[in-house]
Amino acid sequence: MNESTDTVTTYRPVERYAFLGGAGLLAALFCGWALWRTFDWITLIFLFGCLFAAASFGVQLLGRVEVDATGLRLETPLGARRVEFRQLDSATEAGRLLRVVVVTYHPLLENGLLDLDDLRSVTLPAVNQQYELLELLQQHAPQPAQPLSRE
Repeated sequence: MNESTDTVTTYRPVERYAFLGGAGLLAALFCGWALWRTFDWITLIFLFGCLFAAASFGVQLLGRVEVDATGLRLETPLGARRVEFRQLDSATEAGRLLRVVVVTYHPLLENGLLDLDDLRSVTLPAVNQQYELLELLQQHAPQPAQPLSRE
């Protein structure tokens, strides 16, 4: 669901992250129970993997994407990242389990200019109204140059 206030549109992550995080916790509990019965190094490794997956999905669930007139802001419990529209290089959809938006952009130099020699990326969580967000970002990304015709 998205919320709009004073030209800031907020996109919330899909609820599937809660299900996946819960599945990770359930698998971690099962691994913990198996370790309690009989210690096994492989089960311990799987326990850490399940906890990592649950934490990753939890971070995505608690994040949000805010879009205003000048750019976007990704806020997660681990921090926030701001990308202005003038920095955008491309916005594409990727992923298998969850389709996410991957934004590539040029970072800003200390003087405020774009560093065209450097290209970075940020992966936005899967959000409600994903196609609306993707279309908005693609409108602000530069269009590829058309090849010259030899006519």
